[in-house]
Amino acid sequence: MGIVTVAWMFGSVWMNLTAGAPITQFAKGLGASEFQFGVLSALPFIASLFSLPASLLTERTGARKRIFQWGLYSQRFMWIPLAIVPLLLVQHYGQPASEPAMLVFLAFVLLMHAGQSIGGPAWVSWMADLVPDRARGKYFSRRRQWGIVTAIPAAILVGVVMDRWAHLSAADPTSHVNVLHVCAIVFLVACLFGVVDIFMFHWVPAIHKEPQRGLHLFHALAEPLRNRSFLWFAGMIATLVFAVSFMGQFVILHLIRRVGVTNTEVQLITLVTPMLAQLIVLPAWGRAADRMGKKPLLAIAGLGLVGPAVLWCFVTPQHLWIAYVASALGAATWTGVEIANFNLVLELSASKGEGPDKKPTGGSAYFAMNSIIINVAGLVGGLTSGVVAQRLEHWTWQPLATMRAIGAYDVLFILSAVLRLAAVVVFLPYIHEPTARGTREALRFMTANIYNNLYNAVLQPLRFVGSRLESYRNP
Repeated sequence: MGIVTVAWMFGSVWMNLTAGAPITQFAKGLGASEFQFGVLSALPFIASLFSLPASLLTERTGARKRIFQWGLYSQRFMWIPLAIVPLLLVQHYGQPASEPAMLVFLAFVLLMHAGQSIGGPAWVSWMADLVPDRARGKYFSRRRQWGIVTAIPAAILVGVVMDRWAHLSAADPTSHVNVLHVCAIVFLVACLFGVVDIFMFHWVPAIHKEPQRGLHLFHALAEPLRNRSFLWFAGMIATLVFAVSFMGQFVILHLIRRVGVTNTEVQLITLVTPMLAQLIVLPAWGRAADRMGKKPLLAIAGLGLVGPAVLWCFVTPQHLWIAYVASALGAATWTGVEIANFNLVLELSASKGEGPDKKPTGGSAYFAMNSIIINVAGLVGGLTSGVVAQRLEHWTWQPLATMRAIGAYDVLFILSAVLRLAAVVVFLPYIHEPTARGTREALRFMTANIYNNLYNAVLQPLRFVGSRLESYRNP
């Protein structure tokens, strides 16, 4: 379990070197349209369709560790052609090659995400047997916290690099090539960290999983569709993902095009601030998932997601602080959704019911079906947001002379807020979890945990200084 945590400290560097400004600026350097930015947001969801055949292969063979490594190695190494091929096309053939280069870039991004979808079901099923069920929420929250330790400096560094050497300028027709060069170097460095992440899993023991065949395999794959409570749960998560996908690339474009922030500020707002917020709330969400249940977490997190979407409409160059608040609140509440969803899938994916005399469980099929349901929603949401942004690209509305004009991005943010609220109202009442505590009790539990975390974080340096002074006085 310690190796899995250390591995993610490298993996989080990979993720934060590629997320945020670099991939958006790379697409801008290739001349991406508004719709293509929507497609870029939708590609991870399209790739999720590989999860079902990957789950079938995992259940049929039981080779979870091997399938995970095949899928994730291919994902990380895919960043090499993704960085180099579009750059070479534009550099060799000039500006006319930007459109085909963008199509190649989108195709490679799809293949990259497909690697995650192939290895993901095997990894979740493997981790469900590796990590004790009584400590899953706490363990994976701590794992994410350690990942943030390396992710924050990586995100800041890449923003500084982009501001220093990557500038798009209308006066310089070759500036887009320079941006592509810088982003490609960032992607290649990220690839190295990502490969180290997967390489460290060679030292994690492969827990035996009995292969399932015939009717057992069929029942295992069909079980998620017979679990009504799981389907309501997945429906709520899917609606929230659909709503969040309306933001996607358009938050970054809003910051760059309408607010006029630098690449470093993009990284600080979209990556560093969310990670700092997660550091504060992750332990509370993890403990609440273990002790309070998943349903109250979804109630708190789902309602908490509505406000941050609306706040993005009020971000201006004069009120940039609102972006930091919206980003922090959005990340803090979305973390609760992710932990609730991940813990449910882990609970249902464990192989404790397998064996010749035991009823087969869904195993990795729960992760695959959960992934497909929510990612189809994300796919539709990403494409829909792209269409809306393309249609309303030049549309503005100013209801009052003293108000800022409302544009396409504001429409997307407001629609996202409405859909987030609808997800809680429509689906939450039908989610059945007999062992879950009440929402108010869960909120009090989380508030006390967050307060204790902040209290200890503030007092720990003072305690350290006090202990050092005491040691000097009494050598």
